[in-house]
Amino acid sequence: MLSSLFWVTGLVLESVLLVRALLGNLLKYYSLFYLYLISVFLRSASLFAVYHLWPNFYSPAYWFTQFLNVLLGCTLVWEVYKVALAQYLGAARMARNVLAFLFILAFTRIFVKAWNSPNWIPGRTTLETERDLRIVQLALLIGLVGLFASYAIPLGRNLKGIIYGYGLFTATSVAHLTLRDYLGDGFQRAWQYIQPICYLVVLVVWCLTLWSYAPIPQPTNEPRLEADYESLVAATKRKVRSARSYVLRAMRP
Repeated sequence: MLSSLFWVTGLVLESVLLVRALLGNLLKYYSLFYLYLISVFLRSASLFAVYHLWPNFYSPAYWFTQFLNVLLGCTLVWEVYKVALAQYLGAARMARNVLAFLFILAFTRIFVKAWNSPNWIPGRTTLETERDLRIVQLALLIGLVGLFASYAIPLGRNLKGIIYGYGLFTATSVAHLTLRDYLGDGFQRAWQYIQPICYLVVLVVWCLTLWSYAPIPQPTNEPRLEADYESLVAATKRKVRSARSYVLRAMRP
């Protein structure tokens, strides 16, 4: 009964967020975030029906849709970086390359691990995949917040809400996926109530921060982010040229 109440409350809050996005024209500013939210809403509504009408199909439906949601969560993190660094083209270019590298590295590790595993179990494999990708997502969000804090760059109400809300959701997911194998069934039973409460908190945070569009404010002082990026690029080029010259000299007879 309590789990159904959590489930329905989540659907209501997700519906409110989507309605406010349409009324406030937020879709054009955070399209991938709302694509993720739409997928979460459709998944929750579908699983609610499957759970009550066709319980035998609930487990495979849950794992398949969970994997799709994790992938969409990666695109959400991508959009956060894109929007946050829109005014800093050099840093944005470097961030895109770093994000692509980390996600490719994570997926490669996952597929190699699955390929070499003699006992492939869909549920367990999906849990490990989700944990690995959630860790990457959480690290990237923490890195972005730390970067903007160090340069005193404002994030804005909307973007801050997306980051903090999804960061909380990702952090609780990582904690759950990491601890469940160590703490046993007692932890899992308690988590059945902790997890939906945490998710409802995330939805409330999003409702408060995404009720209307709020542009990212301009920083009071010109940040040195782009200048530091250019300095880093110049220093890297000098080191590469120096290393290349050293190799060429070493290869000469």
